[in-house]
Amino acid sequence: MKSLRTRITEVLTPAPNYKLLRFAGDEPIPARPGEFVMVRGEWGVHPVLPRAFSLVECGEFGSILVKPIGEGTTLLADMQVGDVLTVFGPLGKGYDLDNAGRRPILVAGGVGVAPLLYLAREFHAAGTRCVFIYGGRTEDDLPLADEIAEIADLVVTTENGARGEKGRVTAPLARLLDEDSNTIVYSCGPDGMLHAVSDVSQAVGIPCQLALEAPMACGMGTCKGCAVMGTDGTYKYVCYDGPVFEAAEIFEAAS
Repeated sequence: MKSLRTRITEVLTPAPNYKLLRFAGDEPIPARPGEFVMVRGEWGVHPVLPRAFSLVECGEFGSILVKPIGEGTTLLADMQVGDVLTVFGPLGKGYDLDNAGRRPILVAGGVGVAPLLYLAREFHAAGTRCVFIYGGRTEDDLPLADEIAEIADLVVTTENGARGEKGRVTAPLARLLDEDSNTIVYSCGPDGMLHAVSDVSQAVGIPCQLALEAPMACGMGTCKGCAVMGTDGTYKYVCYDGPVFEAAEIFEAAS
């Protein structure tokens, strides 16, 4: 892991209220899909702590998807080309791409699309076309959907039915798993969605890897702020033990 001083090279608006920041430094940014970085702009004293982001891409350029919610993410979303961004990482444990010949099904919600688009690109480069289920509350909550459609079989759900299938991601997921048992599920998104994806996958014995989202201050297991209880009764740290876990490590199978 390294602390790199980078500069913003491109700022895109892939959907209303979302920003994609692309940045580059003096050396490549190495990371696997699902690993993350801690980022901070040169915005003065407050907010003090950096923010954790999964990478959408890495290498010569890195990029993160930002949805402004609090002070730190709003400052990030307001950054412009040429601004300095300090990037520390890569951190954590990413997705295991060794799928033993199973067809990958990727399931994303909201900004959880970030590491899964990176993962889909890796599969695509290796000659594997994924199924990518992408859910949002409305059609405005599907940033990067067009990029996904270029490299994967995209299935969209929205809670208001404005785009794709009306409902949640678990409905098409359950159908796909019923049709083909030789699959593996990779997911990232809100906790409630991950729990539901875990239930659907574990109910039919399909391997499932989940990238958890959690607030964190350090990214290295020091602050203990991102602890979650595992199914074995011990605490896991999202930054250090994850953020990617086997579903059965975090969620009990539904009875």
